[in-house]
Amino acid sequence: MSPLVLLLGASALVLVAIALLLWHSVQLQGQQEAIATFVDTQLRNAVQEVVPESAQSQEKLIAPRRGAQQWRHFFLHAGIDPDRKLILQLLVPGVCLAAAALLFGSFLSMLGVLVLYVVLTYFRYWLKAVRRHQRMLHQLPDFLDSMVRLVSIGNSLESAFQAALLTVEPPLRDLLERANSLVQARLDLEDALSQEARIFRLLELELVAAVIGIALRFGGRADMILERIAAFMRDREYAYQELLALSAEIRLSAWMLALLPIGLGIFMIIFNSDMFMQMLQDPIGKKMLIGAAVLEMIGAWWLYRLAKSVQS
Repeated sequence: MSPLVLLLGASALVLVAIALLLWHSVQLQGQQEAIATFVDTQLRNAVQEVVPESAQSQEKLIAPRRGAQQWRHFFLHAGIDPDRKLILQLLVPGVCLAAAALLFGSFLSMLGVLVLYVVLTYFRYWLKAVRRHQRMLHQLPDFLDSMVRLVSIGNSLESAFQAALLTVEPPLRDLLERANSLVQARLDLEDALSQEARIFRLLELELVAAVIGIALRFGGRADMILERIAAFMRDREYAYQELLALSAEIRLSAWMLALLPIGLGIFMIIFNSDMFMQMLQDPIGKKMLIGAAVLEMIGAWWLYRLAKSVQS
């Protein structure tokens, strides 16, 4: 019984350490976002006055902040603001499932359960982020049409943006409200939209930000350009949806062929770990497992490239 208690304690300590690291990154993020706008503005205004050595040192300071934001941006794509409650919601089920697998199975079963839990959790938030991204692309042309109508009756681009923001529903409204908060913090509208577009990986919004920036600097009929962009986005979305419908069978087959062996392997590890332990102890069995893992990774990569080429 004591080895089981030690293994449970070790797994619990590992998960607690991960929780502390995530909590620390969330705490740092609260302070970093408060100064991010000021730092970016100062760097942009002083870029012509700073020597290359100072610029390199500024990049070294900014790089860790960007690395720490990757996981937070991942959850933001799914519409979730990471905090302590989210960390607890992710860790408690994992600890309970790992403890149950260790009590009723073996250490290898516990590892299989943890791997399966992490993969399914990541897939859940990734799928949610993809759906939110598609929803944003679907809402963006209507938002541009609202801006065009407001600009055509005499409103400025900034006032048209703030007025059209009130007519948009989530999830696009969440992104635009974040950009509007940066504008209220005296950041240019172009820079605010570009920053949020890079965070949420919305390339179309970066194009809109570029058009707005050119119009604010040099003038011109920005409403006509925005109207054409909205029409182009609708045509592109229609063609994209048609392509998805035509390639649905190919993409589903690729997903099934790539994930089915992995799922079966994890299932066998959880419910029949003795067979894998015997294979690991046998030299030929170990080589077979390593070869199977390598072939599975190569096949999954090929199928991913196939599905990606058809989808794009």
